[in-house]
Amino acid sequence: MIMNTMKNAEKLLAETNEKRARMRKARLSLTEEVRQIMKRGQTEKLYWKAPVIDLMEALYYVYEEGELTDEYGQPLSFLALVRSCSKLLHVKLPANPYCMAQRGKQRKGVKHQNFMTRYLDSIRMSIYITSCGD
Repeated sequence: MIMNTMKNAEKLLAETNEKRARMRKARLSLTEEVRQIMKRGQTEKLYWKAPVIDLMEALYYVYEEGELTDEYGQPLSFLALVRSCSKLLHVKLPANPYCMAQRGKQRKGVKHQNFMTRYLDSIRMSIYITSCGD
């Protein structure tokens, strides 16, 4: 009985660690995609084609990583990230992007999965962006 409990606990711990590793990898991948979007957006016309709540949620995950910096090497604030990406992706700036991101993160259920859950399934953000030539 005790051995089964220990094996179950070890299995649960391994699954939890695997999930954390996948989430970390996804967040770093998402951060790199946003970095590339910010570079491409300077020369291409990019358009966000998914709900704005998904963009705010994705940008909040990127903000939490703290990997994107300004010209002084300081991590970008969430609002600076939102302003920049909203402009580059031709999205109207939400009145309260933080609140929108939090609502996005709390979505649950089959039809209302949060962005990161769907991102883990696809591992690319580009499916939500279109590029239009000049």
